[in-house]
Amino acid sequence: MSLRLTFAPACRSALFMLGTSSLSHVAFAQTATLPAVPAKVAKSAAAATRNTDESIVVRAVTIHSANGVTGTTPGGGLLAPETAPKAQQTITRDFIAKQSPASAPISLIQYVPGVTLSNGDAFGQSDTSSNFYMRGLSQTSVGYTFEGIPAADPSAYTPFTSQASDTENIGRLTVQPGVVDIDNPVYNSVAGGIQQYMTDPARTFGGQIDLSYGNHQFAREFLRLDSGELGRSGITAFASYSYGTNAMWLGPGRERRSHVDALAKKEWGDGNAARIFLTYTQQSFPFLQSISLAQWQTQGRSAAYYEPTYIPGDGAYWKLNAEERHSVIIGAPLDFTLGSGLHLHTEPYYVHQHGAGNDGQPQAEEGYNGTRPTGDLNIPNPADDGTALVLAVDNFNQHTTGINNVLTWERGHNTFKAGWWYNYYDQSERAPFAVVGDNGEGSNYWGKYPILDQYGDPLMVFNIHLIQQVNALFVSDTYRFLHDRLKVTAGFKYAMLTYHSTNAIPGDPYNYGRSDAQPLPQLLASYQLATHDQLFFNVGTAFREPSGILTYGQLWDGNAPVVDQQASTNLKSEYSISEELGWRHSGLVNINASLFNYDMTNRQSSYSTYVQGRLVPVGINAGGQTSRGVSIAAGLRPWHGFSPYASFQYLHATLGNNLPRGTDYVPTKGKFAINTPKITANVGLSYDDGHFFANAYMSYVGRQYATFVNDQSIPGYAIGNVGVGYRLGDIGPARAPQIQLNILNVTDNKYLAAGGGAYNAKPVKGLFGSTINPGTPLYTVGGGFGLVVSIASGF
Repeated sequence: MSLRLTFAPACRSALFMLGTSSLSHVAFAQTATLPAVPAKVAKSAAAATRNTDESIVVRAVTIHSANGVTGTTPGGGLLAPETAPKAQQTITRDFIAKQSPASAPISLIQYVPGVTLSNGDAFGQSDTSSNFYMRGLSQTSVGYTFEGIPAADPSAYTPFTSQASDTENIGRLTVQPGVVDIDNPVYNSVAGGIQQYMTDPARTFGGQIDLSYGNHQFAREFLRLDSGELGRSGITAFASYSYGTNAMWLGPGRERRSHVDALAKKEWGDGNAARIFLTYTQQSFPFLQSISLAQWQTQGRSAAYYEPTYIPGDGAYWKLNAEERHSVIIGAPLDFTLGSGLHLHTEPYYVHQHGAGNDGQPQAEEGYNGTRPTGDLNIPNPADDGTALVLAVDNFNQHTTGINNVLTWERGHNTFKAGWWYNYYDQSERAPFAVVGDNGEGSNYWGKYPILDQYGDPLMVFNIHLIQQVNALFVSDTYRFLHDRLKVTAGFKYAMLTYHSTNAIPGDPYNYGRSDAQPLPQLLASYQLATHDQLFFNVGTAFREPSGILTYGQLWDGNAPVVDQQASTNLKSEYSISEELGWRHSGLVNINASLFNYDMTNRQSSYSTYVQGRLVPVGINAGGQTSRGVSIAAGLRPWHGFSPYASFQYLHATLGNNLPRGTDYVPTKGKFAINTPKITANVGLSYDDGHFFANAYMSYVGRQYATFVNDQSIPGYAIGNVGVGYRLGDIGPARAPQIQLNILNVTDNKYLAAGGGAYNAKPVKGLFGSTINPGTPLYTVGGGFGLVVSIASGF
């Protein structure tokens, strides 16, 4: 329908509320509704639009859905209206619900400007074979929170987003390149942050079912039940379960994932709320190999997969190279209105991750447990060279507990915040060996029956126990000037960390310890130029501790009394100062544009290499780095059902130092940063008339250097994804049943995604005249063609 409305000054706040409503949680409902905006926001909008009249054409399509689609978010759900004084972008159910239901959050954010997805699977569901970069910095530099709690691996900082909620339960994803919220409980957010929230429970009893099938024997089932309000208690809840499996898109083996989400909520009074949620994930998957450029050029995709059949003594059998992991995430965010403008938010949490990632490798019959001879290990089926194939187990067990507290005081034009975040992290990680049987499988996947040395001790290459504690204190103050058109926020955070680790290997130094404290000031400002136009500016600081368990313990060689990889306990924390100037426009067309600059010291970088069959990251201090660029995103609010979207980023990132290598230095000063494309661009078009819906998106990623001296690179590539579906009206108890088809990498483009890096790929002369031998950059093979058909309905 088409309406022409003329808004008087007193009515413009209602228009503003319509524009900002998509930021709130979206509950499953028969007809999607828009939640109200807080009074202070409406007041600000009214003040900003005083003494102006305007005529706006609104063409709306009423969408009756069971999965949270409203058809109101610009850019097909990728560009919700924002007011934060930073380049923040929120993705809503209008986009999320129309993607493959197997999609992990890292694949859902790939169209945000500056985000580069290095996708390693065909369905966008993996966050182990896939990873992403933000403004040229790796995912380990991105602070990831789920429902307000830190959910990334506390040691490696890897955001295992598939361990959070199922795609059907994701209410919104907010991406914050650059400065993150000062009360965000993260300590690695040099590149920015990602905030993930689930949908709220429905107010009425019901649920949703989703059945999906695709190529590569893909099959997935999802069921969600909503309790509705329990009596007159005000309590609502939901619980869901999903199970998915598929054959590997490349090579032998299968992936499996079981997942549970549950959430209960109660609100009362004015701003009081209590939530408790739980997620549980169990998943298993074979590995794909990281390959060299030479392997790619001669063998193509086939170079990346392991052997489908077992050859005695060959560690490349796929069943020996796989991972299984279990995780539990529990949180209980509580909000209390205390009166006199005081509001308290507190959130205790617990995160547990346990798993094993294994590989096959040769082991000497008479080897070493650290520096101590093992004696004859009596491993079955030894080869003529005195070695035998073993299963190398990497068994990790992580427990994280913490609490984040924020006290807010509002008075007049002033909003003051103060808070404290505490995090306790306990990780045990052991690397024993297990006997491989005649069928090519280990005696126990988890290393329960390890190979013992002559003293009766398990043969291990590391046995690390790490304790980490974080205390962070923060304050901020926001003042609103000029009838709330100008807002200025100043904040300060002081983060204190302590580490203590042991490595129980004979001959190892055993004890490692470290403490660190970092001051983190930030300043943010925004000015409302007119009803639909805002300028913003921010200066922020961030830091990142060295990552990875092998930072805090050595990797020994089981065949000789030597260390294969030294602990990196001498690495310093990376520190970043960033500036950003931006403009945004909201209305029929939404536009976010920003100029940004990062100056980093002690830049934490790494490269990957295989050590005895085990792929390990090697951390290095890359010195200083400067990154400057411009990003822009634009999207149309749905007009006659159409909603186009486009984003673009130009980035110039250079190293500020020559890197040490042995007794010499590699000439890297002024070179372009690795895995950092200068140009990234995305275009897309979404259509939804209430019944028929379709979308198509294309991403372009420019050339990326793989070495610090820029002597090897991978070419740019473009990937296209499409989706189409049809939504019916209610049929008996079935609410808005629909069928949906998603095709990923629609042209089956064959490409290399970002790799593991190296100092140099060719011999290079160091600054002191010595010849520095080349390394071998390793790459991820980009995911292939994926097709998923889904049948879903509410009830």
